[in-house]
Amino acid sequence: MSVKKEEPIEIRIDLINLGLTVAKFSLPMKLIDDINKLYDKNLKKLKPHNEQLAGKIAEENKVDEILSVEMKKFFKFCFENYLIESQIPPDTYHLQLEHAWINEMKAGEYNPTHYHKSPFSEVGLSSVLMLKRPDSYGVESSNEDEPVNGWLEFNGGDQSALARSQIRVDAQVGEFYVFPFTLLHGVYPFNSTDQVRRTMSYNCNLIRN
Repeated sequence: MSVKKEEPIEIRIDLINLGLTVAKFSLPMKLIDDINKLYDKNLKKLKPHNEQLAGKIAEENKVDEILSVEMKKFFKFCFENYLIESQIPPDTYHLQLEHAWINEMKAGEYNPTHYHKSPFSEVGLSSVLMLKRPDSYGVESSNEDEPVNGWLEFNGGDQSALARSQIRVDAQVGEFYVFPFTLLHGVYPFNSTDQVRRTMSYNCNLIRN
């Protein structure tokens, strides 16, 4: 007597995600190197941006005035692709680049949880581009198997049991994170190093057509 084997059941799963989206772009290292060189070359003439920011960081400088036209077009392209991948209906908004700035975070400094806003639009996108990071973020005070020193954190608004409301990212050089103004985010402090954690943020206003 032979036993008939049951055919495996094939199930297709399509996920539908609700809520805000964070997009991670991997940017070319030449662009990263060019921005770092521009920053180092023009550091002495850059305008401090601290008063408009939440960070507990001594060196926060505006850089939109030194970015090339090609660089600005590239970042606008990334913001446009964020809207496409987020399935925002085309022609809903037109994009207006606002300020870009660099945070030169040193040991002991940090960026508290905050969100972004603009005097020109209630709707917009912000971003974090990792330009430079220390070889090590130092010693964790406890739970070394769950590091947070120097990590970027995003916090959503849904605290239900099946929702993921908190994401921590060990951002690497060249990674560019794009997200809505209203998404809470911050960066934990690090220690035991003289090396800096350098990031650039760019705000982009979304103006309804």
